[in-house]
Amino acid sequence: MMRTGFRSGYWVVEWADEFDPNLADLLLRFPEIVRGHRFAIVSCDSGPFEPTQAEYAKGWIKRNKVAVSPIVVEAMELPTPGFDEWYVYADEAPEDHHRSFVNRWGFAPLDESDPEFHDFWGQVEKFQPLHVVGAGTPAMFLATRDETIFRKVHSD
Repeated sequence: MMRTGFRSGYWVVEWADEFDPNLADLLLRFPEIVRGHRFAIVSCDSGPFEPTQAEYAKGWIKRNKVAVSPIVVEAMELPTPGFDEWYVYADEAPEDHHRSFVNRWGFAPLDESDPEFHDFWGQVEKFQPLHVVGAGTPAMFLATRDETIFRKVHSD
């Protein structure tokens, strides 16, 4: 099932079909979500992401326990084990702490009855990323300020 919505200047696509989603599925079809941008990994396999020494050498950094990528060239080289949440930025990621929302069953950014709905959108409004992508269980989502990407993803 796919739901769409618009909130706080972001178009949202949310998939929820009682499946175990993975961001690799989304990035394989839409690498432009991250290509040419930096992103902050707020959750990777339900926890913090620790770049390898080779990744640090390529420009990864840590800010407040959040790994921040260098500018992405190839989307399929990124870590996507599941229970992932990324905030994608055109420039530097904010140094403030980013909180994860995908690490509990059923988080969905369009579900106003979700107890963390307002906290999630408060964080998005504060940091103003280009996109937020998340894959928990049983939902995956994309929130984007880019209407062109929204329309491509929504129509696929």
